[in-house]
Amino acid sequence: MAAAPIAVGGTGALVPGGRVGGTGSGEGLSAGGGRAAPINLPESATAPEPLESNLIPEYPSEARSKGQEGMVILKGVVEVDGRVTQLKVMRGDEPFASAALSAVRTWRFKPAVVEGRPTAVFRIFKVPFRLKS
Repeated sequence: MAAAPIAVGGTGALVPGGRVGGTGSGEGLSAGGGRAAPINLPESATAPEPLESNLIPEYPSEARSKGQEGMVILKGVVEVDGRVTQLKVMRGDEPFASAALSAVRTWRFKPAVVEGRPTAVFRIFKVPFRLKS
């Protein structure tokens, strides 16, 4: 069984602009729609909270039979609607990386709140795979 995953946030300043593919002019969202660009979570903000229904990644059977353990670190975005997108493996080997990606893609969160508004934020996800002793 994989150990409980951990979502870790960074701190930082707000990103000026706020539109994916925007100019960074500080105008925010245009009247034509578009999404706000994800930001680093400011210290004054409320971090995204994982829903209890999020599943722990399945332990790869091949690794279990060989007694292998591992840690996967992913970087991604928790969107305003609570979905996890833009996942990238920062550290971790197969078969653990694939198992972690498959699980984290299904996770949902209460979104981060910055200045009273739900906000897309960058997150680091630590997903340990440990065998019970």
